[in-house]
Amino acid sequence: MTDIIEDLIGVVVLYNNTIEESITLTSINRNLEIIKKKIDIIVYDNNNYSEIKNGTIFLHGQLKIHYFHDPTNPGVSKAYNFAANYANNLKKNWLLLLDQDTDFPVDAIDNYILSIKQNPEIKLFAPILKDSTGAIISPCRYIFKRGFPLKRVTTGITSLQNISPLNSGILIYLTTFFLSGGYNELIKLDFSDFQFIERFKKINTYCYIINVECLHNFSNSETNTSKLNNRFIFYCDGAKKIKKSSTIDRFTYFMVVLLRATRLVYRTKKSIFFKTFIFHYLR
Repeated sequence: MTDIIEDLIGVVVLYNNTIEESITLTSINRNLEIIKKKIDIIVYDNNNYSEIKNGTIFLHGQLKIHYFHDPTNPGVSKAYNFAANYANNLKKNWLLLLDQDTDFPVDAIDNYILSIKQNPEIKLFAPILKDSTGAIISPCRYIFKRGFPLKRVTTGITSLQNISPLNSGILIYLTTFFLSGGYNELIKLDFSDFQFIERFKKINTYCYIINVECLHNFSNSETNTSKLNNRFIFYCDGAKKIKKSSTIDRFTYFMVVLLRATRLVYRTKKSIFFKTFIFHYLR
């Protein structure tokens, strides 16, 4: 176990959150306290202000933090690519992608390590993510450029042809990360995971779904119209900048974003989402 943990580094992207407040970091630290191990974690801080010096390395519980501050808030794709290059310089072989608010169960790290040991041919591992209602949000069925929830998930080796895991919790072999081309940095948040998996499966069509269930703070449960619209702006931006290889792709993404806008208008009874669709996707 020790060798694999030392060969692994995580990256968490913070925004409007701190190291102490991050549910992800707190839950992973709890994991490591139980097994009495430490792990390297890159904290890519997108907050406007920080008192911590860029490049500082320090211990936070069982986490060896490698801290980097980027107030320009370039999104998760740039952070993940930065982390991959940083990990490569440290001679690490595995990169664990994280967001800031996923609650990992106490046996998560053990299960990641066991899965790697038992499946040396697999280059991408992912947990099961559920929202606060217990609904599965990752992996999801990916068709027509959209993710559709699955009623049940079978753990183990799984084809990526029709399913896609979301970013949080993906553990990927660094060599394969680079061979796939990494993340598209034009896409700050929404669609970043789908585009990455589309790139990844061109060179490796399988992943391993770990028997680990995490509670994920899914943004779709938000009720504040202003916050929903700000998130929808990111959604439009991601859909606009994602690589489209055909007219069918362009039409499909147009319909996907229009459908999202329509659902948000119906849900909130506010027309602002159609305006956002026009100004942030069509223009």
